[in-house]
Amino acid sequence: MITKIYISRKLESLVSKSAIKAEDKVHDNPLGKWNATIFYVSHKKCLMITNNNAIYTVILDRIKTSDFSDLSKIFAETLFEQLLADDIKIDKSILLSMIGKVELFETDNDKSVIGIQNSVLPYVEDWKYEFGHIDNWPFREINRRINEIPYKQIEWLLPKEKMKLELNLKSV
Repeated sequence: MITKIYISRKLESLVSKSAIKAEDKVHDNPLGKWNATIFYVSHKKCLMITNNNAIYTVILDRIKTSDFSDLSKIFAETLFEQLLADDIKIDKSILLSMIGKVELFETDNDKSVIGIQNSVLPYVEDWKYEFGHIDNWPFREINRRINEIPYKQIEWLLPKEKMKLELNLKSV
């Protein structure tokens, strides 16, 4: 199984060209595709990765360029922790098999997901004042807040509710 993450142009400049795959139109992952963008907190890189089906967001904090070689593990661990923080129970081995290997692709210009990510980024600016230095940021709590914003694209469900439905439908 392959999890496809389409990265923003800003993020493309930070990732080695050899790590970015050519476009592949086949989306066979049960969770669908993901889109990623970058933002900074206290001069540290953070990735906001959003699922296209559920509008479910996962934040990877303190990412270094060397972390992209181990992105599959980092993404899977962070997603599992975030699902637990959002009270979504799933067996870790099932989640790992659903995610499989993470591969990065050039942006697909999905305006819907990019628009949602851009609408969340101003909150990040507010949280910089609320929490200060990156060491004070409760990322799972912040992520929980993001996943409790309802969206029209998912019929006014919360992303965490939609992700729970996606996981239950796919893991049965």
